[in-house]
Amino acid sequence: MKARSRLFAAALFTISLGLLIVAGTGSSSLPATNTFEITASYIEACSCDMFCPCYFNDHSTAHMDTANHEHKHFCRANLVFKVDNGHYKDVRLDGAKVWVSNDLGSEWSTGKDSWAVVTYDPSVTTSQKAALDDIIAQLYPFKWNWLKTDTAAFSWDVDNKVGVATARRSDGKAEVVLDRVKGDNPSEEAILKNIRYWNAQSNDGFRMWKSRHESYDGQGQKFDYSGTNGFLITIHFSGIPKA
Repeated sequence: MKARSRLFAAALFTISLGLLIVAGTGSSSLPATNTFEITASYIEACSCDMFCPCYFNDHSTAHMDTANHEHKHFCRANLVFKVDNGHYKDVRLDGAKVWVSNDLGSEWSTGKDSWAVVTYDPSVTTSQKAALDDIIAQLYPFKWNWLKTDTAAFSWDVDNKVGVATARRSDGKAEVVLDRVKGDNPSEEAILKNIRYWNAQSNDGFRMWKSRHESYDGQGQKFDYSGTNGFLITIHFSGIPKA
């Protein structure tokens, strides 16, 4: 009798454990309503020589400003990303595309001379835009001198076989074209690891894809560079919504 009782208890335990596992699996597939989490892939380029010194310093690099023929500290960049998968509370963000054009300016502690324009592809819904506004503010917690938003259609494409990555606005106002850097071993991609990307908790490494050309023209700002820093990167970022 005692043996049967022990067997019955063991059976109940096994069934209960199975129900807990099933319940846990089901709940984990649903986004938590009080969090956000994204995995996003970037095509990125800036005005610096390769590789971007901003990741190793606390100020922008001195460049020759051709308009004024003098050296100035700035970092003018295009950060073009698409959300591979993610959510913000109960808003799905998969496939959302965002283009951030910016200049980090001359003094990071005050945001002097800095600016940023966040451009959303028209396919981004109103609820997704509101969610991404908060995510972007937390991912890039910079003291911008001014920050604006815009809407424009643009493409995002990485051809790993050919080794070319392109992002282009359909109105011709911005472009990023990257070429994969050929390392000593042509079968192995050059990747920089163990470097943090802004506030993202983790990333898959900075893939060295030098800029063939990057440009932006809008919101009173204009820049155009060739042969400068560029890379591809996939980041993983999560947090608690502030909105």
